[in-house]
Amino acid sequence: MIAPLSLSNVLTVLMALVCLWTIAPQARGDGVKLWRVAVPPGFATAQALVLLAGVFDATFAHDAEWLVGGMFGAVLGRMRGWALSFDVDRARGLIKVQPSIDIHLAAIGLVVLAAIDFTSASFEDPIVATDLVAAGAAFFAGYIGCRAVAIAVRVSRAARATPPSSTPAGTSLPPS
Repeated sequence: MIAPLSLSNVLTVLMALVCLWTIAPQARGDGVKLWRVAVPPGFATAQALVLLAGVFDATFAHDAEWLVGGMFGAVLGRMRGWALSFDVDRARGLIKVQPSIDIHLAAIGLVVLAAIDFTSASFEDPIVATDLVAAGAAFFAGYIGCRAVAIAVRVSRAARATPPSSTPAGTSLPPS
């Protein structure tokens, strides 16, 4: 059973498209402010929650699927966030993350899941089970969110690091 087409279906599509649009500079490797890294996960999480709320006849198993999907995406996103290289432009306060397609694919996955939900609501017959759509959205939201958290932690640690001294390590003169 699925609810007929409503504003929530339109909002999930819009949130997914805005998430894709705000993720594009990171995926290209453009310089962005640190706060801009946190914008796409907000839209992704909101979309995943709206899709979870759209599951009728929810059971413990459906909620568990959603949580497992989110946690699995979070683990993979954290690993990817720690593996990416980035440059910090301290003068302008920008970070440039290594260009990668993974984050773009995650955002496209959210758009596809939102489109599936929209189409299912239009036909009033689910194309894919709504609990699986919600779990998939939780996976992508977890991936996008924890990748952003890992990048933010690494950038903040790099910003606090002291600049290297003028003497390279191991080249100081022995005490006389």
